[in-house]
Amino acid sequence: MMTVKEAAARACVSESLIYAWCQAGVLPHARFGRTGRRGTIRIEAADLETVIQTMKASGAPRGGNRRAVPNHPPLKHIKLQPDAFFAMSRMYAACSAMWL
Repeated sequence: MMTVKEAAARACVSESLIYAWCQAGVLPHARFGRTGRRGTIRIEAADLETVIQTMKASGAPRGGNRRAVPNHPPLKHIKLQPDAFFAMSRMYAACSAMWL
């Protein structure tokens, strides 16, 4: 059985991530200590390897053009009417005059 520090080093992640996995129930662990105390966490090597294997990414290529990955529709632009633009510029001028 490994400590949290050893498990973090083996998985190449932070200790806080190991604690988060334990708290979320992702990583099976055993807690030793008296009732009412936090105790110490111990993790089986096989359990850690199983979690690492399940979290491995699929065979998708890494890097490249990140924008090409999500297939989102193009954004719709806001078209302001000339009256709305002038009204907003007047509001801006009035607000900035109050604060000067």
